[in-house]
Amino acid sequence: TVNLGTGGTTIANPASITAVNQADHVAANNSASASLTVTLADLALAMTADNAAPNQGNTITYSLTLTNNGPDAATSVAVTDLLPAGLTYQSSTPSQGSYLSGTGVWNVGGLATSASVTLTLLATVNAGTGGTTLVNTSSITAADQADHVPANNAASKSVTVQSADLGLAMTVDNASPNEGATLTYTLTLTNNGPDAAGGITISDLLPAGLTFVSATASQGG
Repeated sequence: TVNLGTGGTTIANPASITAVNQADHVAANNSASASLTVTLADLALAMTADNAAPNQGNTITYSLTLTNNGPDAATSVAVTDLLPAGLTYQSSTPSQGSYLSGTGVWNVGGLATSASVTLTLLATVNAGTGGTTLVNTSSITAADQADHVPANNAASKSVTVQSADLGLAMTVDNASPNEGATLTYTLTLTNNGPDAAGGITISDLLPAGLTFVSATASQGG
């Protein structure tokens, strides 16, 4: 059995005749050896995400790139990327092999020296994740060859789901009006953060007993 830690090295196995009762006048063929070089493949993994600050309900596209830096070809390669809680799997597109969302295993197979393959994962940000940081981690979990550069065998990407505390206040300029009086209601909307807010809609449908006259908005309509 080839020992661990021998990848990339050449191992020679010499043998020689060390005892015989008879004379041997041809010494040149009294020894033999065979050498082997243990294969080595530096597999490197990288990850990107197209949105580092998504909103709830947004779809994030993760792109994994696996590269074989050699010096030898790699076989039976597998990468594991099981999406974290807070994300819902939508689809996957591997340039080679297959991806199983239930286990997170990307079965790559063989990878030639200097070759790269990619996996694209689409996931939706779940409701209730606002203000949290979601970390998606992938790692090389199988290969036949030794890899003496473990520092690049895993990759991760963090996204922080945006959160905004919107506060609404209302005042009226006359709390005891007479019939026919005109009232002025003032609504104030404040974003207490931590993130900016978009797509905001406020509903204020006047109740029975009041007739709309006019409205002035500092923003929007």
